[in-house]
Amino acid sequence: MKLYFSPLACSLATRIALYEASAAATFERVDLRTKLDSSGRDFRRVHPLGLVPTLELANGTFLRENAAVLQHVARAYPDARLAPTDPVSLAALQQWLSFIGSELHKALFIPLLDRQAPAQVKAYALDKAEGRLGWLADELRDREFLLARFSVADAYLFTVLNWSTAAQVDLSRWPALASYQARLGQRPSIARALGEERAMYRAEPAAPAPEAEEPGRLSTAEVIERFNSVFLRHEPAQLDGLVADDCVLENSGPAPLGSCHVGREACIALWRSIAENTAAHFELEDVEVTGERAQIRWRYVWGAGEADCVRGVNLMRVRHGRIVEGRGYVKGP
Repeated sequence: MKLYFSPLACSLATRIALYEASAAATFERVDLRTKLDSSGRDFRRVHPLGLVPTLELANGTFLRENAAVLQHVARAYPDARLAPTDPVSLAALQQWLSFIGSELHKALFIPLLDRQAPAQVKAYALDKAEGRLGWLADELRDREFLLARFSVADAYLFTVLNWSTAAQVDLSRWPALASYQARLGQRPSIARALGEERAMYRAEPAAPAPEAEEPGRLSTAEVIERFNSVFLRHEPAQLDGLVADDCVLENSGPAPLGSCHVGREACIALWRSIAENTAAHFELEDVEVTGERAQIRWRYVWGAGEADCVRGVNLMRVRHGRIVEGRGYVKGP
């Protein structure tokens, strides 16, 4: 199997689990800023949302989302005993994976680590930390692990708590958590995985920071990523913050001259009508971003037959963090 990862991201938990199981695996690094893997390929061909971890199985299947990936590793290597097998204990494992993923990973640390999150959002997240981390500390006060023995839930929790320094969450306020983190950091699988990814992370070139000049402005790549997500996830409401007032959208239909939509409301109306159609879906084939411009190649599918799809390309231009131009072309008559 192959793990697509980014140094010190949540994919670290899967690396820990693979090392714990002495699994035969390869690792493909993904740059989460450019969405390119180590070979220069657009990672969104593997995962349209560009998220890690993604696990490629021997049969070519791609498995995504931390809880699913970790449990698959545990099932694939039962001798490592990374997950219990009796129903009650297995439910407890799933309970911990859900808590870590929703209450800590997404609700607490993602807002704190997001450079674009407003101060009010960070303050709100920190306020929620009191109850969540306090309860977790109580649960771990007299326990070595989350369950009776080390499990994939511990690999995930260690990974998330490892972000506490960058997120300015002082774990010393909860001695049980600080002790848990220090204790697990000595475990061979964790020490190896953390050491390797920490070295990779430190060797990364510093990211360009236009935010230092204009706080809150999205880069072209970020705008295009969110724009694509609107159609991949059928979430047209997300268009509101992406489109400039003077946006111009040219569409190749209807033939022969196509149509032109001028102004924010007109552009959003057309894009919204496409995103709201849950009977069809987009598949990204390639995304290229250069400066203010982006090229998006896609496939639009509305049925199971070979003829129930069409391929096309969007040429986009972004200015000051907003889409100002879109030109859509469809392959074929």
